[in-house]
Amino acid sequence: MMDIERIQQIVHEHIEQSLMDLDKESLKFDFKYEWYPLNSLKGINEYLKDVTAMANTYGLDGFIVIGFDERRKQFKPAKFDNSGLKDTNELNKIIIKRVSHLFEINSYDLIINGSALSVLHIPPAWEKPFFIRNYQTFDKQNIIKKEYHQKVFVRKNTGTFAASKYDIDLMYYDRKNIEPDYRVFMNVFNVAFEPFEGVVSIKFTLENAGKRPIAIVDYQLVLELSAKEECSCPASKIWGQQGSYTPKHSSEIVQASHIKNFNIEFQLPKANRERIKQTMYDSTIKKSLLLQLSNHKTILLAFHPSSTS
Repeated sequence: MMDIERIQQIVHEHIEQSLMDLDKESLKFDFKYEWYPLNSLKGINEYLKDVTAMANTYGLDGFIVIGFDERRKQFKPAKFDNSGLKDTNELNKIIIKRVSHLFEINSYDLIINGSALSVLHIPPAWEKPFFIRNYQTFDKQNIIKKEYHQKVFVRKNTGTFAASKYDIDLMYYDRKNIEPDYRVFMNVFNVAFEPFEGVVSIKFTLENAGKRPIAIVDYQLVLELSAKEECSCPASKIWGQQGSYTPKHSSEIVQASHIKNFNIEFQLPKANRERIKQTMYDSTIKKSLLLQLSNHKTILLAFHPSSTS
């Protein structure tokens, strides 16, 4: 995993090259003068287009540096607060809601050459290609102009373009060359409802096939009830090796190259309890578990229960 000192060094080198008008070829490096306005649909779509393109593109780590105009050689103070979001975890939530599946993205506020910059760091993604479920373009009045379903973007030269068949093939080829820090597989083998307590208990196994151990501190059950409606059920009790406990009061550690069993209870919202129970039997409804790690990273795992009671 790339540390903050190395990230700062890479960004500094690219800015110095740009200020000296020296071309530094880097397919997975981009500058933005201002933060994406992530409290608007237009800003969200621009953000998704750029970050999925970085994740889909062949090669090593990708970077989007916010607060520098490469053409005019101008700095503009930038920090995460300019995005319109409350905290960096919401960057992942946008991806979870609008992209086919989650990939890793890190956000840092740095000072380089005396200027405040924000950096979005996208490590090599094993599970490419990543599709934007419903990509939208806008006119000058910020009104939706066109919508595209299952849109895939990729970086070429210094721009972002719709992926061709060759680009998609390259993504699958690149998957063979990546050994990710975090790669987790899940199998749900039992789902049980407790109607009087308003909870659902999910038993599953996790296999950690990545390079690093993971320490899970919180869990969410995420259900896509319809194309425009999503429901999140928080974990209320975890059954671990030391007995039961509530989320964030302990962690479940899965070492690299290990498999572990889990039993988690999730609290169902009263308004949707019957509807949620029905979705568990419906194979067309997308069901996922969201794992929150101790280092604030998130892992989203889709599942289909093999048995329900």
